[in-house]
Amino acid sequence: MEIRIPDEGAASQHSKNLFSTKKYCIASDARDDAAAAKIWAIYAAEAEKYDKGLVQSWKSDMDGMLIFAGLFSAVLTAFLIESYKTLNPDPVDLTVLLLTRISEQLADSAHGNATNTPLPLELGDGGPTRAALACNALWFLSLGLSLSCALIATLLEQWAREFLHRTDIHSAPVIRARIFSFLYHGLRRFNMHAIVDIIPLLLHLSLMLFFSGLVAFLIPVNTGIAIIAAVMLFVVATTYSVLTVFPLRYLDSPYRTPLTGLFWKLYQYFRTRIQWSPRPSTPWGPLAPSGLASETMVAAISRVTAKASEQRASRDLRALVWTVKSLADNTELEPFVDAISDVLWGPQGRRKAYHDVLHHLVNNPQTVLHTRIIDLYCSCDAGILTPVATKRRKIICYKAMWTTIPLLHAPHSYPVFPRDHIWRISVQRSGEKDLEVMQYASSVEAMVWWRLFENDKIVLNAHLEYLQRRQATSGGVGAVDLTHIKHFIRDLVAYSPYYVSTQHLVFDYGTSSDRQISTLLGNIRHILTTTPYIILLHYLQSASMLDTLPYSFRWTVNFLRPSHRAPSSVRSNLDITFGKVVPRLLHSFNSAEPGWMDSVMNELVLAWLQQETLSDGLTLHPEFLRYLNDRRSEAAVSTAMKPIAYTKFWEVLANTLETTAKRNRLQNSLTAAWRLVSADTMLFPPFSLVPRLLDACMGLNIPSVPPSLIAVFKSYYMLYESRSLRATDPANAMHRWLATIAISSADAHVSSSTAAYNFSTDHPLSVGDGDAFVVLFAEYLEDCARSSADSKFPHDTMTALHLMNPTVIESFQIHETHQIRFANALKSFFGSPACGHLRFTIIADTWLFRRYLYPETPRIPRWLDNPIARDSVIATLTQYIEEMAASAEADTERAVVRTTTIVDALRVSSQNEGNSAEREIEHRVSHQ
Repeated sequence: MEIRIPDEGAASQHSKNLFSTKKYCIASDARDDAAAAKIWAIYAAEAEKYDKGLVQSWKSDMDGMLIFAGLFSAVLTAFLIESYKTLNPDPVDLTVLLLTRISEQLADSAHGNATNTPLPLELGDGGPTRAALACNALWFLSLGLSLSCALIATLLEQWAREFLHRTDIHSAPVIRARIFSFLYHGLRRFNMHAIVDIIPLLLHLSLMLFFSGLVAFLIPVNTGIAIIAAVMLFVVATTYSVLTVFPLRYLDSPYRTPLTGLFWKLYQYFRTRIQWSPRPSTPWGPLAPSGLASETMVAAISRVTAKASEQRASRDLRALVWTVKSLADNTELEPFVDAISDVLWGPQGRRKAYHDVLHHLVNNPQTVLHTRIIDLYCSCDAGILTPVATKRRKIICYKAMWTTIPLLHAPHSYPVFPRDHIWRISVQRSGEKDLEVMQYASSVEAMVWWRLFENDKIVLNAHLEYLQRRQATSGGVGAVDLTHIKHFIRDLVAYSPYYVSTQHLVFDYGTSSDRQISTLLGNIRHILTTTPYIILLHYLQSASMLDTLPYSFRWTVNFLRPSHRAPSSVRSNLDITFGKVVPRLLHSFNSAEPGWMDSVMNELVLAWLQQETLSDGLTLHPEFLRYLNDRRSEAAVSTAMKPIAYTKFWEVLANTLETTAKRNRLQNSLTAAWRLVSADTMLFPPFSLVPRLLDACMGLNIPSVPPSLIAVFKSYYMLYESRSLRATDPANAMHRWLATIAISSADAHVSSSTAAYNFSTDHPLSVGDGDAFVVLFAEYLEDCARSSADSKFPHDTMTALHLMNPTVIESFQIHETHQIRFANALKSFFGSPACGHLRFTIIADTWLFRRYLYPETPRIPRWLDNPIARDSVIATLTQYIEEMAASAEADTERAVVRTTTIVDALRVSSQNEGNSAEREIEHRVSHQ
């Protein structure tokens, strides 16, 4: 095999390339690290917090282990000093034995019995007893384990200090983060967590060995004492075993031993084996049952505590009750109160997760959270807080009050918001200069009034039922003491924050009469129906004085909005509210975009349209008409009107047009109606009201707005209802107008194409769509052409022409009478100087000439087939082309081109019809 050695130049160049590549890679890595520095900094911060906490806990545990191991070793050493002696013969015992034998020999010699028996050395020849061996073995093993624990604990503390030192030697976030990751995974790789768990296990084992050796030590000494020591050993071992397995059954148990983790793994393993069943396989292997085999105790505790249950709710409640009771200082209470609103309410409304818990906290007499909030609010006036801190605390308390008011039970409402607190909130709200605080104070004041009235309503309904029963009692009312009811109503009128006027109460103590009961019933019904609207209108007035929408305005209004229609007694309150809201809106917030004041206006209009006794003859409020006409933003008008029931609004508008005699009021009503129709097609009136509105508009002697409204209403009605409705009311304006079209279409002196229509005066709505639209355009062009210098031109004519355009024309044949009428109207329109700015709109933007301008629109017919009408239109448009060609106005070229296209198409259509007629004559002659 041939080996090629590069020359020196090539090698040098290769080295340079490698060096350049290495430099580029290093630079690229540096840029990447700099870009990721923020991410790694977050990781380093979290890792440092976790690792330092872990290592600190290890060091604390090891300190305790060292102290215990030292004390235990000292005690154990004292026992060993005595026990190890039992392993060797005792010299004292041997001396006693020798002296005993010598004494025996001397005694024998004295009696003349000399013996040469050797001296028995039983004690010296025998070894230590089994009890001594067992005791010393156990105690020496215990001492070795204890000292080993101390040694390992000392080493572990040294390793922990070294771990922290290595992570702190660099300041760069990326390097520190990677060192944290490297060292932590080293801890996991070499099972340092297991070493930490083994140390207390060895120490515990050492303690058990000590007790076992103690039993062995006491057996030769005294059996009774040995039994006592054995019982103590059994109790300790049993307790230790129970504490080991107890957390396996009860995860909330605080007891555990170093063996608990091992038993937990065994428990999970056997539990998985028992519950195992054949399961489908995945690309990663068989599917494990519920993932229990790898679940740690911490994960199991997290799973159990996060699972929704009655036990969790009870635990949460106990925890929060304890929290509230332990927060003795306002500074400590403030963060808790600050969190209440966010916990219970969100952008989408009320959150249900903590509703029951907070409901209990608010109404629990042990926590009295409602009173704590009031006290915290009152502390703002103590003068010890800075202005910024005072403002913040007020806002926090207002938010919490608004959130907790709907949670209050009726019996607790008066202690929650005593009368002096209510007046204080109202006075401070009225005297508050900070508009941001006012934003919250207005909503809270309204909610406090609402809560008080809900409580008063319970008592009022009880009195109402009682009085009705007494009134219905046969045989007269009898003597009944009504003093308490009269006092309640008098106090309610005199001391409630919301003022409600009532009839004069006659205090005839001890007796009653039909007149008094009737008076009381009338007063109670008046209070029940009037007060909700007084509270709502007061809230709308206070909202209009702000610079932004009050806090949770929509939800507050939902609480305050009454379920019944407004009585006539609130008419003056509605007038006052309109007089405050509309002028401020138009003066300070009349921008080109929808604003928060439009939401206030919407609620006010809803209240106006829901009046009860004036529903038949109710008219639109003059200030509301002013808002519709003078509001700069079309989108704002749509925003304010869309939540309103259209049918009710247009009924009231029809009442206004039919009953109002003032010319300026009529003019404002008409322009308001036009504003809605032209702003959004979704605001059009319902079809059933169109004939009535047409009658009202036709009966007005106002030249400007009615022609445009009439034309648009007719077009709208025909476009959507000409096929689905029939003339059920022959007297309405739409019926009369369509009947006129049908009769004129069936005129006997017009001979061509009459057979194709088959009109009937009994069913005037059977007139074709195309005929109706052509007549409609002709009428409107005639109205425009009739305008002179002294009369007023139809209102917003260009918009009206756009709104009159149908999307689809189903009739492909227009009656000759209507074609001729349109041609004449077009001629008059183009000849009127007042209509000059609208001529191009008729040509380019209406459906009338769309087929001639755009031949590719087949659904629009070539409807000008009458020669007289077509020639008249061609002449009118030709004259318009000549005038535009000689004009110096802008966009004349575009108008000339489009009009010329239409004229050419009309002429081609005329030639085609002429050729077709000639071919028909030739065909007939050839057949003859």
